[in-house]
Amino acid sequence: MGLFKKIKKGAKKAGDSVKKGTTSAVNTTTNAANTVAKETTKAANQVAKTTTNIYTDSKKAVVQTTNVVAKNTEEAAKQGLDVASDTWKEGSAQAIEFAKDGLEEVEDAAEAAADWLDENACYIGLNMALTTGCVAYFTPKPAPADPGTVTSTTISGTMIAAMTTLGQKAAIMLVSKEIGKLLADGIFLIPGVKGKCDKELLTKVLTNVVGKANPIYATAALSTPAGVGLFVGSVVSPIVATLICEGVVPNGFSKL
Repeated sequence: MGLFKKIKKGAKKAGDSVKKGTTSAVNTTTNAANTVAKETTKAANQVAKTTTNIYTDSKKAVVQTTNVVAKNTEEAAKQGLDVASDTWKEGSAQAIEFAKDGLEEVEDAAEAAADWLDENACYIGLNMALTTGCVAYFTPKPAPADPGTVTSTTISGTMIAAMTTLGQKAAIMLVSKEIGKLLADGIFLIPGVKGKCDKELLTKVLTNVVGKANPIYATAALSTPAGVGLFVGSVVSPIVATLICEGVVPNGFSKL
């Protein structure tokens, strides 16, 4: 009996040792897992914080938009748009002004730049497409049936009619939805835009571009067919490029 008790006691001790070792191993593994989880969460939060700051920090937003506007202007000059005109310069300034309230990330911004190699390639390709499209679909030509003539004349006619009845500020508020839709319809014809962003979202953004622009500038620019082309090239193009390439727009522009 004494031997049996001794063996039993030894077995129990060995069992306790194994149990203790197992528990220790489990605790070590759990602690390691918790540490990894905490570090991963910390890293993710840091990335999120950095990303958020890009959108909410007005200084960064202005710098980013200024760079986009500069590249857009460079490409527009190649396409023959009058980038030295006051209308173009004021339009570029307006696009930058929008960024002073920061940029917002749009969750349903669409398929974004998935087909482009990287963000920079997206901007290079889209700036070229948008400025070419601006000339094609928003700039008046000698031929009255040309798409650019039809669209720019329709938009300028809409603005003039509203101004005649209501005056500058009220005219902008009244026609922003109508002109926003006309702009979105034309922009969606440009290769590289359709399929890369949601049209309803684009219409909301462009409606806000018209409605929130300086009314003196917007009414003057949109009251002539030539001015429509310059407005689209200088104000609209950089915002559309940023929407597609980065999924961000001026703060508050994704909702009506």
